[in-house]
Amino acid sequence: MNFEYVISGMTMGTGDLYYKQSVLAPYADVFNDKIKHIDNKYSNQNVSMLFNSHCEPKHGETIHALMSSWHNLMADSGGLQLSRTKKGLTPEIKDSIYRHQAKYSSVAMIFDDIPTEFDGSNTGWSMKTSTAGRRFAKELIDEKSKSTLANVIRQIEVFDEVESDSKVSLIVQGQDVESCRQYIETIVDGLTDEQLKSCDSISLSSACSGTGFNNRMEMIYGCKNYEIPDDLKKNIHLLGVGSHEMMTAFFVSPEYFNFVENVSYDSSTQANSWFFSRYRDKNWNNIDLESPSRATRSLEDIYQRQLIPSLGELFELNKYAFHSFGIPNFRHLIEESTKWSTKNVEKARLYNSDEGKHGAKLLPFFNQMQVVEHFMDRLQSLVDTPMTNDKGLSQIKDWDMFINGWLPYQGAIDKLPTQFAGSLNEFF
Repeated sequence: MNFEYVISGMTMGTGDLYYKQSVLAPYADVFNDKIKHIDNKYSNQNVSMLFNSHCEPKHGETIHALMSSWHNLMADSGGLQLSRTKKGLTPEIKDSIYRHQAKYSSVAMIFDDIPTEFDGSNTGWSMKTSTAGRRFAKELIDEKSKSTLANVIRQIEVFDEVESDSKVSLIVQGQDVESCRQYIETIVDGLTDEQLKSCDSISLSSACSGTGFNNRMEMIYGCKNYEIPDDLKKNIHLLGVGSHEMMTAFFVSPEYFNFVENVSYDSSTQANSWFFSRYRDKNWNNIDLESPSRATRSLEDIYQRQLIPSLGELFELNKYAFHSFGIPNFRHLIEESTKWSTKNVEKARLYNSDEGKHGAKLLPFFNQMQVVEHFMDRLQSLVDTPMTNDKGLSQIKDWDMFINGWLPYQGAIDKLPTQFAGSLNEFF
């Protein structure tokens, strides 16, 4: 079984690095070298990237042009963000997204209609992950799967019109194996054999169930029951998974998942390490980097306790790249390219001299990629020694053993409710 880390959220906190080809071009070679190093390091792992065709179109175009070393360049549809705009998801907007995906990605996510309803009490970005003010509407499975099917058919039509080689990943929505089966089988059964050739994988979503460990395991083990072509089931994508624990099933139950060839998973958890000033070292210890503007420690204390163990390690592991841009050592990097410079007496958000501009562009990428590499190192150790923490899952050989012999003994499962809480119930 192969594992594919799909990095999302990589443009956070990077300024114009990926927005303009002229900005990225000087660094593209060393960036590609790092990607190739990670991709070649493992016999059973690859590294890819996910961008958002709605929110990050220019980024996608720039990365497609200059960073060809990704195993796959995947494009999200931006459906979540577009659904919250005044215009919403018009056919014209969808077609423009499809054309962008077709031109700049190798794998594209669909516009999936989710069988959930909102009571209006929860707004903003937290809508993406919060269960507050949201319910799973099982009665909408048929309607939403059919409208999603229409989206998929149109997406494939556009790809064919522009003669794109990009493949589609079909998103699975539902709360249990029955509702998930109905949703994905409705979509697959509505596609012709020729249209199915444009479909690359199935993507498992937790939007209707919840992101807890037991919820994820039910979602993952349940996919074996889908009556869809083996060519789809052999490529499983996990949406929004940035934890080793949430992939435990694949480490400890290889016999159960003998139909799977590739497990890909997208996560922004490691990529946003730079934006949130944190770093995971080679031993998977988290290091939070205090901002000079808010720090209670002295700068020297921060330097010794935080910067050397994090950015110092990062520099040593990638010094070939920094040396190629005239950055001789770690102290020079800190002094000329970061907000932790002793010259930064204003304690600004970011210190950046003309001399240090290369370091300021290199640091976000290598911070992100080094944390990703450490994540993949840890994943490899779990693949090699899967029984260190199997949570009892290694005994599972079939679905009956999972649903009757494991899941009932895990305690209550916090799933998305099927009814709105409190007095709102009387209105629905």
